[in-house]
Amino acid sequence: MKGLFSDDLFRVVLKNAGKLGSTKLIGAIIGLLALVSTGRTLHPHDFGVLTLIASYIETIAAMGQFQSWQIVLHYSAIPWKKGERTMVQNSINLAIGLDICAGLLSMVLGALAFLFFGKMLDVHDQHTALVLLYCTLIPGLGSTAPYGILRLFDRIDLVSRQQLITPAVRALGCLLAWLSGTKLTGFVIAWYCATLAGQLYLWGTALLELKRHDLLATLRPSIIKASRQMPKGLWGFVWTASITTLLETVWEPISKLLVGRIVSTSAAGLYSLAMEFLDAVQRPAKLLEKSYYPEVVLMDPRTPAPWKLALRTSALSAVFGLVAMLIVYLGGKPVISIFGHRFGDAATLMMWMSPSLVFFTAGLPMEGVLYTAGRSHYIMLAQLCSVICYVPLLIYLGNHYGLNGAGLAYALGMFLATLITFAIMGVTYLRRHKIILPHEREIRQTSTASPPPHA
Repeated sequence: MKGLFSDDLFRVVLKNAGKLGSTKLIGAIIGLLALVSTGRTLHPHDFGVLTLIASYIETIAAMGQFQSWQIVLHYSAIPWKKGERTMVQNSINLAIGLDICAGLLSMVLGALAFLFFGKMLDVHDQHTALVLLYCTLIPGLGSTAPYGILRLFDRIDLVSRQQLITPAVRALGCLLAWLSGTKLTGFVIAWYCATLAGQLYLWGTALLELKRHDLLATLRPSIIKASRQMPKGLWGFVWTASITTLLETVWEPISKLLVGRIVSTSAAGLYSLAMEFLDAVQRPAKLLEKSYYPEVVLMDPRTPAPWKLALRTSALSAVFGLVAMLIVYLGGKPVISIFGHRFGDAATLMMWMSPSLVFFTAGLPMEGVLYTAGRSHYIMLAQLCSVICYVPLLIYLGNHYGLNGAGLAYALGMFLATLITFAIMGVTYLRRHKIILPHEREIRQTSTASPPPHA
């Protein structure tokens, strides 16, 4: 254990995780208060409707999201370190251009899809205006370029502050909704304003950072022009990274939607409540992975160093996951009891879902080193296999064993995803000498290509 913390780079990862964790803990407590006020005020059916609306918007945003932050980090981190500003500018222009186009298109398609198929979600016609209002959040929810920009400039402090703004605004909005007696409409607006506040803060701070580094004046969001000035293989990376993250992020919202459809709308609310608690207790491991990612991007995956860092981070994350699972077993029921007896089934559900905490947190750091090695298609394959197995499991166990069956399906799906990811990591490590980094591909292609006709 002493040797584990003697590594300077690992200490940097822990330090950044501490910065994120200090605000994340406060934000989690504030968010829990907002959730308690929502749960105790709304009927379980209305709480389920609120959950389904939020889950629908999150699903649409995830489906239309390009992983633009991956472009910023993987194509700008090393050039920025070397002082190559042109590549950095092209990466940022492309990332923001993708976010704008994909976000607006997703918002329009999401609104139209709800108007035609919204009844399948068991959301009544009187709530249509609330859903359409929530659809305006899709462009911001799908935008990840600001996050990549802040991580590129090592502004972990600015990223961490967002974790206070969103829950604080949500808690204040929920308090006002409770005092005004506006019921479901008031709480939907409160959640909406909180998400919007977090989005505006992230974009505002990212633009200020670009201005501070004299990159804002040359900001020209584009897709075609910027992509033509990027290394070959860019679009393969973009599509595989986006599909992979889509498969990862839709687990939670699609699970809620399927539970609401298979079991009941009230069950979707209970499932959402369980997921919120699980997310809160596994946040230390998530923060560790977020702190580790920007560091591993700067390392050469052909050497053992990043793989050792990944294993160390994975081991510590698994410990956090195990502690989180114990917290669920010991403290799940007392916390859920705060919401009232109507939400008691959520405590039992968490027991079935809690093993996923260990599997999920242990596998998180593996993806960072695989992305750095240019093996994003392997991660996509692992996620695709796990989702293909998880969805039928959820449908079968949900139909036969209800809410607890859905929790067991979630845990089994996470186990399978982690197992496949570790297997892929082992194979990639053994073949690491064949890895070609993105910036090296550009150099080799330039040197071997014949000169243009006008040269």
